Amino acid sequence: MKLTAKAIDLAQPADKEYMLSDGDKLYLRVHPSGGKRWLFNYISVEGRRIKLTLGPYPEISLATARDLAAEQRRLLAMGKDPRVKKLEVRQEAQRQALATFESVAREWHAHATDVHEWSENYSQKILRQLEMHAFPRLGRHPIGTLNQMDVLQCLEAVSLAGTRETAIRLRESLQRVYARAVTLGLLDTGKNFMAKSVADFKLRAPRVKHFATMLDPEKIGQLLRDIRGYRGHFTVTCALMIMPYVFQRPGQIRMMEWEQLDLDAGLWVCPPHIMKVREAHKFDNQTPPHVVPLPRQVVEILHRMHKVTGPSGPVFKSVSRRPGKDGYTRYISNNTMNSALRALGYDTQQDITGHGFRAMARTLIREKLGWDRELIEKHLAHVSDEELGDTYDRAQFIEQRHAMAQAWADYLDQLADHKIPPAKRFTPLLNPPPSHAAGDSPSMPVRMLS
Repeated sequence: MKLTAKAIDLAQPADKEYMLSDGDKLYLRVHPSGGKRWLFNYISVEGRRIKLTLGPYPEISLATARDLAAEQRRLLAMGKDPRVKKLEVRQEAQRQALATFESVAREWHAHATDVHEWSENYSQKILRQLEMHAFPRLGRHPIGTLNQMDVLQCLEAVSLAGTRETAIRLRESLQRVYARAVTLGLLDTGKNFMAKSVADFKLRAPRVKHFATMLDPEKIGQLLRDIRGYRGHFTVTCALMIMPYVFQRPGQIRMMEWEQLDLDAGLWVCPPHIMKVREAHKFDNQTPPHVVPLPRQVVEILHRMHKVTGPSGPVFKSVSRRPGKDGYTRYISNNTMNSALRALGYDTQQDITGHGFRAMARTLIREKLGWDRELIEKHLAHVSDEELGDTYDRAQFIEQRHAMAQAWADYLDQLADHKIPPAKRFTPLLNPPPSHAAGDSPSMPVRMLS
């Protein structure tokens, strides 16, 4: 006999639980406490009697309970166990609940850091962007429930705050997070609206910001005179004087070590781990060092430094015992030379910055001294524009770059001495050596130091 809503409401608790049948395997269990719960009572494919809970009454009405029971009977007719199906649905719901945007993003970040061998600084930078700009808006939501507008509003908020470059970088990270969700089976490919060419996530182009530099010969001359008159720590003074002459990256200069130098030959052999290369290449034996020919002015400064910090280890040792990740740091800090420039009265955002000496040299060696662009780029350790150019071109142009470095140093000295020489006409690459195939020696043998 079928149950009615009135009969269910009139059912009173007893000392022991009892069951009221609605037929077709559907039952209402009445507890001694007065609670009532729907059950689907059936025989499993293994021959075991199973009582599958469908939910409490009155939250699950009689009509709804009958619909649920009908669904279980359809599963049985197809040879499927309703209990197993319910467990699968519950596990999927739990999996989706755990697959919040933040959990997926953190998993992607850990995976990418390992696979792409990101440096610690770069890895932390990417994670910090997510923590600051994405997680507050998107983090707690299951990734499959977010839509295009949610993501677009997140990116637009970052862009409108004035950090356009950050917004573009964040968009790239979100695209990779969504691709990772597809790989992990947390998102269907068709629902990945972050895939390229699916949705329009165009953002405002970032404002181009260059490192502050100087190109006026008279101002450069005054800067060099100010540097010569700097009265700071001897180590910092020498580092500051060397920077314009060698125009290498400030981080590379501060990590110079005596074992990298051959002062008799006037060469600085920079190992890959202090260069701006991919983290995976920094400690790869196949990555060649960057050889920097030194003008005599730099050699003279280093000879004076050798009496103070030589004969081994860092050339520009830390002037204070600052804690680092592996104990106390051995080198002057990243900001030391910019701090010295500010102490001389220069604005490192508008006038000159440590990195700006590279732009200064790159421009004026070309415009004022007439040296070939290829030599300048090689000296700056810039990647070749030609596809696979660095793979097949092993030429170092040591002799030619030595001459160029000396000409540049002499030019700077002339500016510092109130002498502004006339600009030279452009000339082709001086005595260009023939191209070399992979594995050939460069045009001039160079003694590599350990």
